[in-house]
Amino acid sequence: MTTPPLTPLSFQQAVYEGDPAPADQCAYCGRGITNEYFRVGGHLACPVCAQRAQSLVPPNAHSVFLHALSYGAVAAVLGCIGYALLVILSGWSIGYAAIGVGYMVGWAMRRAAKGHGGRRYQVAAALLTYAAVAVAFVPIALHSIGEKKAKQAHVSQQSVTSPDGSQNEAPTAAVSPKAGGSHWGKFLVGIVVLLGIGLISPFLQLTGSIAGGLLNLFIIFIGVRFAWQMMAVKTVSVDGPFEAVPPQTSGR
Repeated sequence: MTTPPLTPLSFQQAVYEGDPAPADQCAYCGRGITNEYFRVGGHLACPVCAQRAQSLVPPNAHSVFLHALSYGAVAAVLGCIGYALLVILSGWSIGYAAIGVGYMVGWAMRRAAKGHGGRRYQVAAALLTYAAVAVAFVPIALHSIGEKKAKQAHVSQQSVTSPDGSQNEAPTAAVSPKAGGSHWGKFLVGIVVLLGIGLISPFLQLTGSIAGGLLNLFIIFIGVRFAWQMMAVKTVSVDGPFEAVPPQTSGR
């Protein structure tokens, strides 16, 4: 009994010569590749799909979109925090930072989507940008309220000081027992209320100053449009044609 010779490895197909190699298929329509193929956006494509590359839906479109959405959400949170800190630390209402937030969201989603885009990507990027800029109003407003309360407390402390320099005790309010209920439930309700106020805050500013509110809305619109344009469908790269190498088979 003789030992059959070892079959050399195929480094192109990563299979043993003689084994039935799986037929290459188009990543978009599933047809088998026989004579020639193309590369559309890095994916294997048949000649028919390569001709209509601009209208193709990328493989695993749902997972790609969720991946891009998660990256966009992280960028929106970071942009919201950065926007709020910038206004709080500088003391100026820098509305143009909304454009930077739109760029952050669009850039993150574009990188995660690996160049893909489309209407749902644009809608998601626009909503995330608006939410990031609008919700930033919440910490800014809370910081402003805290400063006002601190000033009022300082003024009240000075008002209870007698002319001779001695301090009189300020009247203390009776502390009522805390009502029962879930503290976590109240906390979550408070968070939801604050987020809701933040989402409509750009329109609430119209009640204080119509001109200032309209200017703020216009700047937010520019940031939202920036993110929208970044997630538009771009030209898909088509490489090829390449000659398909038929799988080699040999008898056992």
